[in-house]
Amino acid sequence: MEKNVKAELLVVDDHNLILEGICKVVNKMPEVVVVDAVTSGLQAAELIERRDYDIYILDVSIPDMSGFELIAKIREMNDQAKIIVNTMHEEIWIVNRLVQCGVNAVILKSSASAELMTAIRFAAISQKLNSASAGLQPKDAPTRRERDVLEAVAKGMNTHEIADLLKISENTVETFRKRLISKFGAKNAIDMVVK
Repeated sequence: MEKNVKAELLVVDDHNLILEGICKVVNKMPEVVVVDAVTSGLQAAELIERRDYDIYILDVSIPDMSGFELIAKIREMNDQAKIIVNTMHEEIWIVNRLVQCGVNAVILKSSASAELMTAIRFAAISQKLNSASAGLQPKDAPTRRERDVLEAVAKGMNTHEIADLLKISENTVETFRKRLISKFGAKNAIDMVVK
């Protein structure tokens, strides 16, 4: 029988009270778990560099880094990530821009907690369906960008060449390489390609 794996969340909001409220709502949901909750966009960016989360809940108004920059960073690392934006901004141009960024849901901070829970459940179900169709657990499955890096490494390309090819930074290429080695349980890049 398959073990019930909870979807893992990163929550980002610069207001502690909002952050605690979101965590309290999420902790009532049996299908998800808050792994990290931070009040800084820069802290979130560091965490995103180190690991994948199944669902990201964030605000667009973060003093040290724009939420749009954070969304772009998440998408750069994992284009299949489920992103829910929790914002006080009701302006249509902001909502349109969020839609163009490919977020999965926009929840206004004035909404009832049930709306946030519905968005999280939808994202969690969507994440499980994606993982089941690939035949892998969510944390084991390489993202599309990780697969792109893996293919380039297999072709013998170096970090600089891969960064140029994929239009990403060399640091991001190295992050993907480390994640892939970890996901495959490989000793090094050659062992990763073989596996």
